Amino acid sequence: MATKQELINDIRRTYGNMLNVTQLAKLFNCDRRTVPNYVSGLPFFSMGKDKKYLAIDIGRRIYDRMEESP
Repeated sequence: MATKQELINDIRRTYGNMLNVTQLAKLFNCDRRTVPNYVSGLPFFSMGKDKKYLAIDIGRRIYDRMEESP
């Protein structure tokens, strides 16, 4: 399993430091409508109509979920 920092760096390298819902849907391999299930409770920035999430917050959430699963 990758370390938390490796995971965050991979996300930054692929998508940049701030991800919108479309990029998160590609990352999670899901529909845009299911992204809120993954990111609920995370801080975001409103930029016009877009919500942008920081790569570090997304990486931490993914890593924590990976540790929880058997």
